[in-house]
Amino acid sequence: MAFVPIASVDRSAFRWLRSAQHPTAFSLLSGDSPVARLAWSRPTGSAAIATSAEGSWTLEHRGFLNPTVVVRAEGQRTPIARLTAHVNHHTIEVAGGSTYRLHRAGMLLPAWKVTSANGEEVLHIEPAAEGRNLVAGAVLPSASETARADLLVLVLLSWYFVVLAWFEDEAIRPLEQLQEAAPGYL
Repeated sequence: MAFVPIASVDRSAFRWLRSAQHPTAFSLLSGDSPVARLAWSRPTGSAAIATSAEGSWTLEHRGFLNPTVVVRAEGQRTPIARLTAHVNHHTIEVAGGSTYRLHRAGMLLPAWKVTSANGEEVLHIEPAAEGRNLVAGAVLPSASETARADLLVLVLLSWYFVVLAWFEDEAIRPLEQLQEAAPGYL
């Protein structure tokens, strides 16, 4: 698939679509233009590869008690971004000094927000599901943030984290069904 550079597309709205052929892969589109692809290396792991016209990156979740997600340009050792998970928010640090927060938009909403250090919204992320399965998502950059140099990295990293959280929920569903069918079994 040939990707279109992010600088040449409408950056006011993006959508992620889950691949029917590869359920652990998502395509990022602006209108009908493919901008990037995020695919997990294995169906049961956390390592993923993001590919776009700008390059390729690896994303990897590490740790349990102090989890982080690290983004590296493919073949490089130095991270270009890092997400550190906390209880009610997550900190994103991008090489070059920019810091952001990723957090849920509200207690009962499946939406997420990326905000700048001064609290201004940079991205609004709306996952879309069929049943309990994540199938798509909308990413809406704030009007003042569409020219950001690190926009693509923020879109990729935040979606990766949202998908990991959703995949964990999808994995738990069979256990919930077993518990409903046989109370007291688990």
